[in-house]
Amino acid sequence: MAEFLTTNGTSYRIETIIMEAKNTLTLVSPYLQLSKTFYERIKDASNRKVKIRIIYGKDDLKPNEKNSLAELVNVELYFFENLHAKCYFNDEDMVITSMNMYEFSEKNNREMGVYISKTADPTLYKKASDEAQSMIQSSEIIQLAKTKREFYKDRNPQVENSNVGKYSKKPDRGYCIRCKTRIPYDIDRPYCWNCYNVWAQFGNPFYEENACHACGEYEMATMDKPLCVDCFRKYEK
Repeated sequence: MAEFLTTNGTSYRIETIIMEAKNTLTLVSPYLQLSKTFYERIKDASNRKVKIRIIYGKDDLKPNEKNSLAELVNVELYFFENLHAKCYFNDEDMVITSMNMYEFSEKNNREMGVYISKTADPTLYKKASDEAQSMIQSSEIIQLAKTKREFYKDRNPQVENSNVGKYSKKPDRGYCIRCKTRIPYDIDRPYCWNCYNVWAQFGNPFYEENACHACGEYEMATMDKPLCVDCFRKYEK
């Protein structure tokens, strides 16, 4: 029998579906911005050799999102124009919901969903999975290839001083280098408050994080060097 889900229940069931996937995993979400937890669960599924299909359709993915997915094996990414449905399923379990696979939705929105077991509701499960397959057949497949970005090695005060006034106007907003939440741009404060509190327990300025503070692309970044080379040259050099 189908089960009604609230926001927390929906998030829990989606995570469980990813964790328990054995052969196939299909994620249908118009807006796609993976939280760190969901990305790690998908990565684990990829390492288990689960075939993963992700369908999105509203926003063009940021380079850091594509780069993150490009690091995984057995992942197929599809773009389906005008997609509005949200559905997540593995070989046995499914959630149909209002929740996008979008970090903001998980933390801030009030969502509803329905959990479906293939064993208890085989007809309902098949109709929904067939619809997802129909979307895939009508989708554009997106090629995944990691963008190689050089990371700057040293800051040179003499070079910086010689280029005063030549850099681009600094952005007002940046990204937390750990969770990619939007925060004020400040290379001396590249973490959001929550992530900073975790980082501060150890205070290692060379601890490697996930994203450039300026552009948000997937890149090695640290408290000491929070920008990719392109953004460093553009805004700070």
